[in-house]
Amino acid sequence: MRNKTSHEMSEQRVDTMERLWPQLRKFLVFQLKLYIDAFRDILLSALSLGAFIIDLIKQNEGPDSYFEKVLRFGRRTERSINLFNQFDAHERGDRSVDNIIDEVEERFKR
Repeated sequence: MRNKTSHEMSEQRVDTMERLWPQLRKFLVFQLKLYIDAFRDILLSALSLGAFIIDLIKQNEGPDSYFEKVLRFGRRTERSINLFNQFDAHERGDRSVDNIIDEVEERFKR
């Protein structure tokens, strides 16, 4: 039985990484999106409370109320984060988390 050369072992490691990278990338992107989504939820909670109080004091109602604006902001950020990949590229917009991650990955590859 012949021992593998260091070159063959190196090629084997590269092959293994190339095979595992898509799964690892998907996992890492999901984890990053989870953290972004959690931060967004905390921020939206505080914003919605503030908007509700201001609307209550100013007696704002309807689609132009601060609370409704917070809801619209939340829907936009939901599309931008796209946690469960439920939105297509045209629904996400230009500055989605996916686009930013793709840009960063491309820069690392260069």
